[in-house]
Amino acid sequence: TMCGLLHLLMLFHVAVVSGLICEPTPGRMRQVDAGSGQVLGVCRAGRVFQRVGDQWQRLPGPGRLRHVTVGATGIWAVGLGQRIYRWVHGHWAILAGELTQIDAGGDDIVAGVDRSGDIYCSSRDAAMGASAYNGPSYTRVPGKMRYYSCGPGQCWGVAASGKVYVRDKVTSRSCAGSRWILASASPLMAMVEAATDGSVYAVSRAGQVYRRLQISVRRPQGINWKMVHFFGRKFRHVSADLGVLWLIEMNGNIVHCH
Repeated sequence: TMCGLLHLLMLFHVAVVSGLICEPTPGRMRQVDAGSGQVLGVCRAGRVFQRVGDQWQRLPGPGRLRHVTVGATGIWAVGLGQRIYRWVHGHWAILAGELTQIDAGGDDIVAGVDRSGDIYCSSRDAAMGASAYNGPSYTRVPGKMRYYSCGPGQCWGVAASGKVYVRDKVTSRSCAGSRWILASASPLMAMVEAATDGSVYAVSRAGQVYRRLQISVRRPQGINWKMVHFFGRKFRHVSADLGVLWLIEMNGNIVHCH
């Protein structure tokens, strides 16, 4: 198929990695997002698929998409022209705003970045009610990031430099938060994902996967990164939900660990 969903990864047998049991998942994706017990992915042809049981099921329309996210506010996606979509009653509704990357994993909020690195978020009431091109309303978050992902009470961003920052005191009513905290200057990261359980994972520019340790109310930025060793394999994307890790290798192969 165009999305390679019949492709079976035979090289990566079941393996135990950092206490996790990792195994290949049929299919190829360019990006995957897990949240609220659901898993969605975008394949290289720009089609969106949802994990149903042990199968990938396509969500039809609306042309080529580049990034998908799922969380308490539902399923959202962005297209190649920065257009924003939300899955509403079985179809993709076109919404207001322009983003290149979007995240619905926070406290009932939606946030993301546009192609110039500007950060925008939509608080709970606006995000929950968005179903047409006149919504939702957005708040500009100060600063610039390449990638932005939200978990409980905070959002994590990767700057153009590869440094990782935390946006603190983010709430469902005040999605912009209050301050930036530098979390790490090395290794240089390509993307970071905050899960709804508060765990944070990142992929470095070298394709290595890391987990942030000792995140707390006192130290929202945590203490340090711990590499998750995958026998030299390189990854482009990571997402976590309910103790399950979903990873995309550089070639699009999917691995999940539990």
